[in-house]
Amino acid sequence: MAAVPPIVQAFPNPAPADQGAVYNSDGASAFQRLGFAILVLYLFLIYSRIFDVKLSFLHIPGISYRVIFAMVILSQAFVRALKSDIGKAMLGFTVWLVLAIPGSMWKGGSTALVLDAWLPCFIIFLATAGLIVNYDQCRKAVNAVAYGLLVLTAIAILWGSTEETGRLYLPHGKFSNPNEMAQALLLGLSLWWLMWLNAKPGVGKAIAGIVMLVMLFTVSKTGSRGAMVSFGILLLAIFLRCAPAGKMKMLIVTVVLVAFIVGTMPKRLLNRYRTLTEDRVEISGDDIESSAYSSSAARKDLLRKSIKYTFQHPLFGVGPGMFVVAEDKDAIAAGRRHGSWQGTHNSYTQVSSECGIPALIFYVLVILFALKKTSRIYRKTRGDPRLADIANIAVGLNYVLIVFAASIMFDYIAYSSMLSVFAGLSAALGATVEAEIERRTAAPAPAPAPVRTGFRPAMARQF
Repeated sequence: MAAVPPIVQAFPNPAPADQGAVYNSDGASAFQRLGFAILVLYLFLIYSRIFDVKLSFLHIPGISYRVIFAMVILSQAFVRALKSDIGKAMLGFTVWLVLAIPGSMWKGGSTALVLDAWLPCFIIFLATAGLIVNYDQCRKAVNAVAYGLLVLTAIAILWGSTEETGRLYLPHGKFSNPNEMAQALLLGLSLWWLMWLNAKPGVGKAIAGIVMLVMLFTVSKTGSRGAMVSFGILLLAIFLRCAPAGKMKMLIVTVVLVAFIVGTMPKRLLNRYRTLTEDRVEISGDDIESSAYSSSAARKDLLRKSIKYTFQHPLFGVGPGMFVVAEDKDAIAAGRRHGSWQGTHNSYTQVSSECGIPALIFYVLVILFALKKTSRIYRKTRGDPRLADIANIAVGLNYVLIVFAASIMFDYIAYSSMLSVFAGLSAALGATVEAEIERRTAAPAPAPAPVRTGFRPAMARQF
């Protein structure tokens, strides 16, 4: 897109780029408005995990989900959601999961996984992509996820435990796995980068910066090597978008952050991270340091088996959720008492080995289409002060998707709601942003501000 020419004339009734007066569509039905309100609450709850530690008996997330499901049907939001290329790829993945059930090694188990685990995720995608009908709602939904992950960080600090393994985790609920909690917090870090971009200079940016530091420090306490690799990929993505002056500043900040985290990290966790680059580390006992090696060896073996099953069953796999059954059967055939009963530790090969290569193609297309859409919106809106907050949301979601695509190489969470929510938000942004851009650009652009060196102006110059 060509750069906006400098026009000195200011447009009538100017408002700041992150103004609250945003166009609201009058086309939303009562079902859509109610569904969206419950959706925002639901997104906050599933990412904050408040009910994992307090008042779980109220079952509010479950009740909210059922109301959302009803509103998706009554408002026909699913039609809107499936019009996008992201929605079509998500539907293709869902259909292929169903087609993979008849050839599954355990049809009952695969049926239960599709109905109990994936179907709710698909419904949440339909809700996120379909119930959001204007840009203001899209912004509120993104903020709900960001604040939910901030609360999760506080919960991890206050109620998290390191007793059993030395790695930070929540004793109950979804994030009892340190790797999954690290991924969620890293996604939160990307969203709070967006919050930092949109914050006003001074107190607002200071608060957002502190939140990012706390999130990063909490991630380091989980001992998740995959999260650290994903964080490195995130830094690389930001670094490549910076101008030379911004690159230097970023290098300095990164060195300071790494020095601080390494200096405050327990030796056991530090030794675990060292296994990423060293074949062996001097270890003591059979605790977290030594378990890192056995974990790495087991993951490599499981990865090899998942690739083998992919080529043995290229069309429909061994059945949704059935990798552990296939691995157990192989172990018994090899003379062992049983298999490891662990997943693939790689979401891509989890999909390919359990559901076939076509399912993997649909799954990857969802990610690629979402990355492409957020990238396109960012390129279209960058550099125009009237559209700054739109550009920031687009690049923030793009970073979230980059982190997601990298982190799922180290965990088997293909049937979780992470992709559903962020792909849905990307589809919703793509469906609603054009009207907002047209409204804001109807008047001439103000004179461009002087370009200063740093992260934000650098991002405005190149993608």
